[in-house]
Amino acid sequence: MQIISATSPAGAWYLGTKHLLSHGNWINDILEILNVCISVDISKQTVEEYRKQHDIFDPYFREVFGDDRIDYAASVTFIYPPRGGLLNKPEYTFLNNKWKDSYWGRMIAYHNQVNQIEHAIHLLKQGKNIKRCQVMVYDPLSDMKNMYKQPCLLGIDFKPRGGKLHTTAFFRSQRISKSGYADYTALCNLAHYVATESGLDMGPLETIACSFHLTKSGREMKKSLELIKLLDDKQWQP
Repeated sequence: MQIISATSPAGAWYLGTKHLLSHGNWINDILEILNVCISVDISKQTVEEYRKQHDIFDPYFREVFGDDRIDYAASVTFIYPPRGGLLNKPEYTFLNNKWKDSYWGRMIAYHNQVNQIEHAIHLLKQGKNIKRCQVMVYDPLSDMKNMYKQPCLLGIDFKPRGGKLHTTAFFRSQRISKSGYADYTALCNLAHYVATESGLDMGPLETIACSFHLTKSGREMKKSLELIKLLDDKQWQP
């Protein structure tokens, strides 16, 4: 298991991509490393440092990859609920149409039967060091039937320890050039939301990707190298 430590979603994308470019193995047109853990601990820098890092990185990322890579891609993983933290309010109607079967849709209303996030918050509020607080995205009943539409995110585990919420997300596959920045951003926001609603501080977020990769086709490699060069020329520090 290779572990890459970062203090922001921006830093996670930058350090993860550079590591992949330096140490990845080619499998046809995919540059890949198996079993990579990205650990994002935003508590290791001040709010001002975090904002400065984000405010420099984000415009360059959008310039190279476009807005959808962060705005739309992050929204399928987490959308802030209405004020008050109640996910079942009538005005929270995004689940119609394209978001219904998204990661977030499955987490809070899969099959319109269970809200896994509310259940996780209920468990965490009890203040115990539980080991059974997880949210599942992958569903064998539906996903085994169409292997090409299986979710990349399999599930999320929450562990409350020492007043902090430790969050681990498991990916069967993560193309960092396409969705890495969105994954880290949305999952940090989700972890912060769950921690706050549960009366905990946000601890580290860790993502474990069984296949950590980018592709040569579709200009993914070229765009990744372009963004890294822009950041290095500006002496941006992750």
